[in-house]
Amino acid sequence: MEPYHSEPEFLEGLKTYLMGDRADARKAIEGLHEKYPNDPSLLLMMGNIKYALGMLSEACVHYERALEISPGYCQVYFKLGVCYVRMGKLNEALRAFTKNVDSHCQGHVMSYYWLGLINNFLGNDDEALKAFTILRKESKESQLANFFLAQLLMKRNEHKKALELLQELLTLTPDFAEVHFLIGQAYAGMYKNFEAIQSFRKTLELNPEDKRAKMALEQYIEVPSL
Repeated sequence: MEPYHSEPEFLEGLKTYLMGDRADARKAIEGLHEKYPNDPSLLLMMGNIKYALGMLSEACVHYERALEISPGYCQVYFKLGVCYVRMGKLNEALRAFTKNVDSHCQGHVMSYYWLGLINNFLGNDDEALKAFTILRKESKESQLANFFLAQLLMKRNEHKKALELLQELLTLTPDFAEVHFLIGQAYAGMYKNFEAIQSFRKTLELNPEDKRAKMALEQYIEVPSL
């Protein structure tokens, strides 16, 4: 920690930032930044304030500058990655999140979520599967990865594995219509028609406007006017 981090001015600016008042925090941190322009923690805070205000390009400049001064300040990579995602710079976001997970520092577990999501969006199924698998392993209390893993596994015709993941997810979110629809697809892929019909019916019970479930159900039975 730098010696001036214990100065009253610095501590008061930090207090303002932590209290969450964006206008006062911006004024306080900008003042400190002018006085200590090469402080990585201030650059991170400046980036966070600009990000919260929707000033994404400026936020990235602050994050990148923090990393130039302190390459080992790996928490910044996560913030930078999220900022890049909002800007639509997906390849840059992938690089930032990869740096974060390679450093095994704060936020690295959620970096696997973003790595999986971006790779899934870009059609990089192998990389997405790898990232979501690690997320599921390292964040056992969260079953967020199950949803995406199941879809990727069904693309590989691994319907039984997908079904197990979806049923596990369903224990936490029993009224998640999309999960019931995916379970129906998994059963259909396993040629378990009765179970598929029940799942598609449950989907429509929860979301009567789901046209995909209506069409899927019509493949098995005549539906008069759903």
